[in-house]
Amino acid sequence: MDYITILEYIGVFAFAVSGAIVAIEEEFDVFGIYIIAIITAMGGGVLRDIVTNVGIPVFFTSYMTIPFIIAGTLFAILLKGRLKHKNLFVFIDAIGLAAFFVSAAVKAIGSNYNYMLFIFAASITGVGGGVLRDIITNRKPQIFKHDIYCVAGVIGVTLLWFIYPLIGVDVAQFIALIAIVIIRMVSYYKTINLPVVCRKSEFLES
Repeated sequence: MDYITILEYIGVFAFAVSGAIVAIEEEFDVFGIYIIAIITAMGGGVLRDIVTNVGIPVFFTSYMTIPFIIAGTLFAILLKGRLKHKNLFVFIDAIGLAAFFVSAAVKAIGSNYNYMLFIFAASITGVGGGVLRDIITNRKPQIFKHDIYCVAGVIGVTLLWFIYPLIGVDVAQFIALIAIVIIRMVSYYKTINLPVVCRKSEFLES
């Protein structure tokens, strides 16, 4: 099993947990919880494969991700009391974000994508499932809030883009993975946010 596959399985499990947590908070039934877990875990990859026209999305041709989705869903259900703590949810979500961003970025490098397509493939994989999850559960998508989320992933894979020719992909992907998690968690704990244009901002008033 290669590093990319391991990262993808980590991302699938982590995002399945985060999706199940949101569904539990919204009081979905067991079937609904599982569906939201699937959408969160696989939505980004499916969107990426459709947009980049690589053929049938991997999710529909391989069943290896199913056990990780089931495990993540059961993990969230069985530990639902402890998983209500927002800090733990953010950490699990950050791991999924980093794993999906980096795995997609490494695949993009292997496909000789240019930088713009590289960033696009990584971003849609990293946040696509979460956006679908939030839309279906009637929440404001995480990437449109003012906290640093998608930006953390973009910074991490941009770092990967520049350092992998120097130190190799194997080392660079783990540096990028750690960087994304650190940026996401530090920005969360230190309340470092992106600027927001307020509707009643003074400089807009006449």
